[in-house]
Amino acid sequence: MSIKIGNLTMKSRVYVPPMAGVTDIVFRGIMREIDPHCLLATEMVSSRALMHKPDSRIMDLSPGEDPIAIQVFGHEPDVMAKAAQMAEAKGANWVDINMGCPVPKITKGKDGCALMREPELAREIVRTVKDAVSIPVTVKFRLGWDDKSRNAVEFGTMLEEAGASAVTVHGRTRAQLYSGKADWGFIRQVKRALTIPVFGNGDVFEPEDAARLLEETGCDGVAVARGTLGNPWLISRISKYLETGSISEAPADTERLICAYKHAIGLAKYKGLRIGINESRRHLTHYTKGISGAAPFRARLTQINSADELETILAELANKVGGTKGEEIFRTAVDQMRLQDTNLENQLVSMAK
Repeated sequence: MSIKIGNLTMKSRVYVPPMAGVTDIVFRGIMREIDPHCLLATEMVSSRALMHKPDSRIMDLSPGEDPIAIQVFGHEPDVMAKAAQMAEAKGANWVDINMGCPVPKITKGKDGCALMREPELAREIVRTVKDAVSIPVTVKFRLGWDDKSRNAVEFGTMLEEAGASAVTVHGRTRAQLYSGKADWGFIRQVKRALTIPVFGNGDVFEPEDAARLLEETGCDGVAVARGTLGNPWLISRISKYLETGSISEAPADTERLICAYKHAIGLAKYKGLRIGINESRRHLTHYTKGISGAAPFRARLTQINSADELETILAELANKVGGTKGEEIFRTAVDQMRLQDTNLENQLVSMAK
């Protein structure tokens, strides 16, 4: 199951690439508890913004967090190189360059997937960043800007020649955003053209999906993004399936609710009550998706303003899906979290006021 990225040997072939507003230090901490070896990356951080605010919390890493990539985006080679040096100083094992983000506010500034329309500039960025750091440099990109300009094969070949140690290819064009179906066949063409490791990305929501992607594309690893939303267990289930051929059962509904609570409280602690609770609403929606009868509870969770509301609603939902026993399991887990972290208890008390 190992994979080499430059001079690094990774113990896993399963990678959770950057997701804005998702792959922060709290999310990654939960992922690490479930699968210590999974490959993770921070949210993408603007290289230009780092020049004005070098202490950006997006690059915060937990003590000993490893393996970890910090992803930067931008279109100015020298600025990107400085940002990469800052990422290396922060403790990143490798630096990832975003050339795949399709969001208009990113691409209109020549960043993200817009660089696929300017391959010579993309080449210069990779070369400049590669020369500026001692850690491996990787790149995430798409099939192309649109169906008329699918240049992923040529683009990937150019990136390898420029010094990239690995690439992640999302099987959609920029025009598709996240709609339609990922084209694994085109990812296969990229893999066949390169000698560096290639991670295939797109439409992996179950362990069987990951295995099929690897088989159909010949990729060295699989990158799983949206499939992990509200489902951090997916990565360990994929790893086990790839190693043994057996599939672990999905977590019980009560376990999902306990993790949802932990995630939300972690965000409140790390980012402050207002921002943390606001950001947690999105995650809570994902954690409760697929739980029978959860719709009215989910609607309430999108309106929470305190830790008390969060605990009450999740406890009620635990009772609905597991009866008195389910609620007891949930509340016991919450009590244990408080006992393990006195600061958490103090935080909860202040939130309740």
